[in-house]
Amino acid sequence: MAKYIPHTYKNGRARRILIRVIVILLVLAATALVVLFFLFRQYIVISPDGLHLEIPWLEGYY
Repeated sequence: MAKYIPHTYKNGRARRILIRVIVILLVLAATALVVLFFLFRQYIVISPDGLHLEIPWLEGYY
């Protein structure tokens, strides 16, 4: 006689929640990067050495 294995239903709710949280974090990170780029755009300096930031309130610290 075959062994009885009950049929259980496993929904993917935990996986969907995890994927949703990861997508939300990625969207927030991308939005933050775009906002930071536009905020610091005026401080980006192109020189022969390459790109660097010249932030006025940090001039004496480095």
